Amino acid sequence: MNCIIVGGGGFVGRHLGNHLVAQGHRVRGIDAGLVHHEVETRFPVDVADVIVDAPVVEPETEAVFYLAQSPHYRAFPRHGAHLFGVNVIGALRWAEAAIDAGVKAFIYASTGSIYAPGFEPMSEDRPVRRDHAYALSKISAEEALAILPGPMAVIRARLFGAFGPGQATMLVPGVTGRVQRGEPVTVERNPLDQSDHGGLRISLTYVDDVARCLAGLAARALDGRDVPRVINVAADEPVSVRRLATGIGAVLGVDPVIEAADRARESDYIADVGRLRALLAPTFTPLDVALRLTLASHA
Repeated sequence: MNCIIVGGGGFVGRHLGNHLVAQGHRVRGIDAGLVHHEVETRFPVDVADVIVDAPVVEPETEAVFYLAQSPHYRAFPRHGAHLFGVNVIGALRWAEAAIDAGVKAFIYASTGSIYAPGFEPMSEDRPVRRDHAYALSKISAEEALAILPGPMAVIRARLFGAFGPGQATMLVPGVTGRVQRGEPVTVERNPLDQSDHGGLRISLTYVDDVARCLAGLAARALDGRDVPRVINVAADEPVSVRRLATGIGAVLGVDPVIEAADRARESDYIADVGRLRALLAPTFTPLDVALRLTLASHA
């Protein structure tokens, strides 16, 4: 497979590219800026701005992974133009260039955050939310990509809770910091289940598992086999915040401080992965193993 990873210097992009290289594929990365990362890339990464710079897709390219993310996903409306520029306009510019180059598969990294809140597993046909800028940007891109003409397979992969070595922000690094500092990790009760004292339940997915799933989707599309145009990419067992904090503490040799919050939580964040299991039959790294690998530099 000859492929381009737009956002190849980012967290998921680095792991995906390294996985593809290890499998013998040819990879070129594109990223807005090159900085030192704990997880180095084993493939070349060119500096380019997806909003400003013209996409360059070589004729031999078979697959394009669009994983570029605006760092301003929480800064709306101040940085709304950049958020929508990267997540929507940039994706369409690269999809157009991919079509012109005869690319067979375009994989867009969307997010499970687009789903309307709830406590039941979120399937691909669940209603989406449009009251959040980040979610709206992803929905807008998904809907625009869905109506592109031509034979190129366009797959919108909705990622849930990716974590692993080299990640600086999000849930796992945040809880890790609190456990290390001896600060309390708060857990919110489930208003629908009084026996649920574990806090938010989320489909945390080890980043190498995410990489294998994305690579598997691309390979299936390149083989000419049917691929759903929308698919959840997530581990098959949700993890509570309490379980996460306990697991991190076990790796670090620290007893986490866990406190119950007065408020109830509004939602869980659990993926329905029936479609993914039927398509790829993936295996997932057990949480304890994934945490040891993630926190190796902390222990």
